[in-house]
Amino acid sequence: MHPFRKTAAIVATLTTFGCVTPQAQDRSVPNGVWVRDGFKLSVAESTIKSPRFLINGPNGSVYVSVIKSGEIKTLKDSDGDGYFESVTTYVDGFSGKQMLQGMVWHEGWLWYSEVEGIYKSRDTNGDGKQDEVVKVIGDDQLPVEGGGHRWRALAIHKGRIYTHVGDQGNATDEPVDAGERKKIWSFAMDGSDKKLFASGIRNTEKLVIRPGTDELWGIDHDIDRLALKWEAKNAKFGQPITDHNPPAELNKYVAGGFYGHPYILGKNMPNINFLDKPNLMELASKNIIPEWLFPAHCSGMGMTFYTGNKIPGADGDAFAALKGGWNATKKTGYSIERVLFEFGHPYGCQKIVNFLKDGTEILGKPVDCAQAPDGSILFTDDTKHKIYRLSYVGH
Repeated sequence: MHPFRKTAAIVATLTTFGCVTPQAQDRSVPNGVWVRDGFKLSVAESTIKSPRFLINGPNGSVYVSVIKSGEIKTLKDSDGDGYFESVTTYVDGFSGKQMLQGMVWHEGWLWYSEVEGIYKSRDTNGDGKQDEVVKVIGDDQLPVEGGGHRWRALAIHKGRIYTHVGDQGNATDEPVDAGERKKIWSFAMDGSDKKLFASGIRNTEKLVIRPGTDELWGIDHDIDRLALKWEAKNAKFGQPITDHNPPAELNKYVAGGFYGHPYILGKNMPNINFLDKPNLMELASKNIIPEWLFPAHCSGMGMTFYTGNKIPGADGDAFAALKGGWNATKKTGYSIERVLFEFGHPYGCQKIVNFLKDGTEILGKPVDCAQAPDGSILFTDDTKHKIYRLSYVGH
């Protein structure tokens, strides 16, 4: 065994504010996690509490947002052994209540978003921490009041900024053109020229550009308790409707597109709570059908498109993290899924990692996926506090 790997399996170096503190690493994959034949699952990092979203930076670095502490960490695997031996704090000082989440590396700047603002930053003195920060868009342009789903997604493409915050509730009934939530907004790079890009979106926590295209994609959460007012009155039957409806949606978001929420679900299925809405059929006629459907209540979170050559046949496919949800009698999600693409559209899906043991025991909750610099897939688990590496090793 490589001498450093043996050491790294026990201790990693965590650098924070210029101090070096040894942190014990837990490299163990929980017993009972299923991994598809040909793949290997390992723990690349385990000292960060609640790692959430991932992006690649320059020189092989990887950034991870930590919502609960309002931080962004920089990870480095300098010797290429598959373990991050260096963890530094790039952004610190945000209140966890601001939900620092979305990140994009763009033209020498790390852009990041929280509920009330979008920033760009860089490290000009090489100490690994941001020292130049510009607030590009503030709360005057991004008003968000109360409620849940306080996650701000972020993407940048061809001179435009794209951002989204989800429904403040489960399925808030309000005019389609009202409020800031449930929409994707577009801005010029200086924060001006605000435009509505798409609407009818419940809660898409990550926006990604499909490589080689101008297409904006994301996974939208489905509605909880769809048939509660009927099922609660007939408890002996359980949740025969809610357990299977509605599906989570893999969407391609287009300019001017309407994606149904909260009135139209999945493949133009009316939300049964809004059957008396006067313009329901008009809304259904405008709804853009999802490109792919995931199981109800799987809580699809982050995704990445694969462009490497280390996983045979995967170039152009998407890897998605399904965190799992509470609103189904039979648990769904808790997995990493590979969505197979052909001619720009999904045509199939494979489960690659399953953290649901025997259908009942939850061994992990994946949040986000990113392609690592070495061509493997990284994904986070913000409840078990681990960053996993998924590698192809052959059959």
